[in-house]
Amino acid sequence: MGQAFVGFYWSLPVPRRPVRTWPSDVEVAARLSRTIRYQLTLVRRYVTEQRGRLLDEAAFLELAVDRGTDAVAEALARPLALCAAEAATLVYVDFSLVHHWRPHGVMRMILDDAVENRGIRVQDLRPDPAPIEGMGGDFDPVKHFRRWQRRQSSEAQATRSQAKQEVADVLLRLPNGPGRWSAAADELNGRGIVTATGRCWTAEGVRKAYARLTAADA
Repeated sequence: MGQAFVGFYWSLPVPRRPVRTWPSDVEVAARLSRTIRYQLTLVRRYVTEQRGRLLDEAAFLELAVDRGTDAVAEALARPLALCAAEAATLVYVDFSLVHHWRPHGVMRMILDDAVENRGIRVQDLRPDPAPIEGMGGDFDPVKHFRRWQRRQSSEAQATRSQAKQEVADVLLRLPNGPGRWSAAADELNGRGIVTATGRCWTAEGVRKAYARLTAADA
């Protein structure tokens, strides 16, 4: 039998369009995320080229929209345990290999520890352009992420402007005094209005937003 592999795929969430429940089925995850579909395709092709066996796959959606978090440790636990039990290689696409992208620091630390202290083999793949079924030609992650960053920046600016106006409108209706920030946060959340990063409002968040508003008007 050929060498055994376990595939691991991950992506950042989309601001203001959060996925409430991330599917455990990687095929479903790949339909929700083009980035996941790209990684899945590259890993499966690599395993086929190696005449190997793909024992399992896992797809992980990060919690933060702009960075890697400690949550990846739990997502990697099962794949790494399977690799240790079956002498399999964990294979993933390392986006930091091109375009000077920042690596997922927590994931890199966990994988380095798995190699050095647990004897687990890890194979990273370059994120080169590749034909992906259903995408109408080659998928280039560099171009994809550049477009996405531009769109994010534009949407974030519009969201910040809307959030400032919403905060100002709510605070105009609320009297000064204890509990004002909490009351404003409750009203904003109750109306389904989120922060510029797609999160729920807190009393401290409202206070800081108001401070920025008053500073801008000064």
